[in-house]
Amino acid sequence: MSRSWERQVRKNQQKANTIRQKTGQDRIGTGGSQAFDTFKGRNYMFPSFLLIIAIFLTIITIAAQTSGVEEASSTSYWFIVVMYIVLAVIMFLRRPFLRVGKDRLATMRFNRERTLLAGDIAKFRIEKGYVTVETKGRGGNWIFSRFLKMYNTDEIAERVTEFAAQHEIPVEKK
Repeated sequence: MSRSWERQVRKNQQKANTIRQKTGQDRIGTGGSQAFDTFKGRNYMFPSFLLIIAIFLTIITIAAQTSGVEEASSTSYWFIVVMYIVLAVIMFLRRPFLRVGKDRLATMRFNRERTLLAGDIAKFRIEKGYVTVETKGRGGNWIFSRFLKMYNTDEIAERVTEFAAQHEIPVEKK
């Protein structure tokens, strides 16, 4: 290959690797997939909130129908109630997770998988029932809670401590 062609291939490979890194995939040209330790939780707060809204809408719809409001007799009101219930079930069945790999952490944030490389982590804070990953620069801290998302924070704390020791990241235990 000519040098200009090699430079073009290298440039395109760098672009592809930055995109793949943002989506949590392996870089092009590296071997195999990375092994992750996965810790799963269970989201129950938001689905409970959606069910409360569905119950509230059901009560309002039934009250409007019994009082003789003509607009409340259409099926669109019941469709909305059913969709709230379906959304609550979907959110309950979709389990939040934390994946700890050799050199990165991954979790689901705002319906997208987010990854943090070891160099982007400022420190870990471990409290009873909480594990917090403090990031460098932009982006908020990652908080894994036993109360809100039912994570097993004791197991996460052990694995995160090992990860921090490998990459010389400070760990603050309270």
